[in-house]
Amino acid sequence: MSKIFRLFIDENIKTWKKTSTKILLIVIILALFGTLALTKFMQKINDNNESISSNYDWKEGLQEDINYYKEQITIGGLDETTRKEFEQLISTYELFLQYDVEPWNNTFWKAEIITQIANLQVNKTENDEANTEETIQNLTEILKNDDFAKYMEMQKQNVTKDYERGTITKQEYDDQMTILDLKAKYEIGKSSDEEYWRRTLLSSIEAMQKSIRTGIDQETNKVLTAESKQKYEDTIKMDIYRLEHNMAPTQNTENSRTVFELLAENFVMAVIAIAAIVIAGGEISTEVSNGTIKFWALTPNKRWKILLAKLLSVLFYILVITIIMALLSILCSNLFFTEPANEYIYVENGTVKTIANAPYTIEKYLVKAIPVVIFALFALMLSTITRNTAVSVSFSVATYMGNGMVMAILNTFIKKDWIRYIPFNNLNIVDKIFVNSPNPISITSSVSTFATSTSLEFSLAVLGVCAILMLVTMFDSFNHRDII
Repeated sequence: MSKIFRLFIDENIKTWKKTSTKILLIVIILALFGTLALTKFMQKINDNNESISSNYDWKEGLQEDINYYKEQITIGGLDETTRKEFEQLISTYELFLQYDVEPWNNTFWKAEIITQIANLQVNKTENDEANTEETIQNLTEILKNDDFAKYMEMQKQNVTKDYERGTITKQEYDDQMTILDLKAKYEIGKSSDEEYWRRTLLSSIEAMQKSIRTGIDQETNKVLTAESKQKYEDTIKMDIYRLEHNMAPTQNTENSRTVFELLAENFVMAVIAIAAIVIAGGEISTEVSNGTIKFWALTPNKRWKILLAKLLSVLFYILVITIIMALLSILCSNLFFTEPANEYIYVENGTVKTIANAPYTIEKYLVKAIPVVIFALFALMLSTITRNTAVSVSFSVATYMGNGMVMAILNTFIKKDWIRYIPFNNLNIVDKIFVNSPNPISITSSVSTFATSTSLEFSLAVLGVCAILMLVTMFDSFNHRDII
């Protein structure tokens, strides 16, 4: 064991002293800062767009629309349906101007009220005129008093009336009341400049409630499985937790810090993978081409110990660089972004739990390093067998860069069970461990297909068998082939 350790230390010294290793390390660090610069640039563009948008005079545009519709009605020649539609638009737009409410934000509670008032004014009938006028008066009073709480209470009363009339079921009533309770408690829709993710989260909860209630998945229009039902129930709990703690989901691309963290982990790990392949691909072939392999053959060290030391050296390099870049990513996030740090949220035994940003980021980088290790083993195996650095590195890099596209094509047309055993279909380990952290800007597609919808244990087993086969191949080749 002491000999292996000494060989391991020697290999590490050799690896870290190489100029190529230092250059690769600089490239990896530049990849992180390049991602940071790109994110800040995107943030500046978004700020400029928001500034331009805020300078738009919506009142002037709305008044022009009102004048146009009035002119069309005055000219005449419109059918009854179109004329009624124009009258409703005029009535609605005039109310928006009267109460100084921008009309394009349909989720803003005042915009909802104005739309309801306009619809009631245009569509009221003689038989129900008294009730309609009373409703319009109540809504107008709420609008004038800026009483969001009373509007929510009115909405609840309407839902209760629908339930008492039998127009909705008990489960529909419970679901709608839950949504209204969330809107009231967390004041969703109260502010016109509210963060978009809060409204999106509420809509998502509503859709998942409907899927559970009807038994039909609203995304796929298929019968909801027990597994999907449990997933939706857990997701609803996590979404409510996010609202309670004001935690934007990972998919929120309005948050520049989130965008940076997602881009960094993908881009940096891709560069680390290429660096690891370059180093592993030259471990044996470089020694052969330089003739230094003859020195190892003349020492009392067994061949398997020499190769094991080189293997451990490559793995140690991947581990150290991955941890360093994870820590640098956390540091950059804290220094350059003011948004709150993302935490990983999950449900365990019906209880919502979290992992803090720093340990979550480090764990995610380490999990993403698993496929890097597989490709490094592949490069080291080729280096041992071919003894040609160019072949081992170029073929390994090409495989790493192109496997996603090739497998996407194969998975589209092949629906046989055997395709799940292909190692490239089992590389996306991170999405199987952190299942509640979808990545909308992942370099590789995170969409689950027949070939990739396997369990974590299955994927680890396939990759484990693959790693063992490569290890056996490289050790057998190194031990039995003439190295002099």
